[in-house]
Amino acid sequence: MKLKIIRYAAYSLEIILLLVLQGTPGLIPEVFGGKPVLLVSFALSIAAVEEVVPSLVFAAVCGALADISAGGTIGFFAVSLTLLCYALCCLTRYYFSGGAAIAVVLCLAATVLILGARFLLFALPQGGAELFVSHYISRMIYTFAATVPLYFLNRFLSDALK
Repeated sequence: MKLKIIRYAAYSLEIILLLVLQGTPGLIPEVFGGKPVLLVSFALSIAAVEEVVPSLVFAAVCGALADISAGGTIGFFAVSLTLLCYALCCLTRYYFSGGAAIAVVLCLAATVLILGARFLLFALPQGGAELFVSHYISRMIYTFAATVPLYFLNRFLSDALK
């Protein structure tokens, strides 16, 4: 039980660090007009290494913080990230044997799904087809690129603190 508390505290500190990194202007450079959504990367990596309940809690917290840091109200990221992380956690736990390659591929698919849905719901109705090419593709790649090291860091924490 003590190791579980330490592990969850480490995850919580990681959320705070990623929130600061994501929210500090100019700290993370834009690549082709897009910046990563680090909280999405974190939530997906946790869903790939943890059990269902902690995955849902961390996904809901990360989604709410991502919504707030994007300047909006709690909504899209909180709900969609929680549902997507539930699906990802179930897939990695029950259908695929927790290998790193499968988890990384599922995280890629989840990143494309959540950021693609955000584009379809919020940018496309405002005539933003050009925005997809100039901003969202690079954002998807950048977010996925951040997911890979976070996955291995969280896999290490999960294995070391069980």
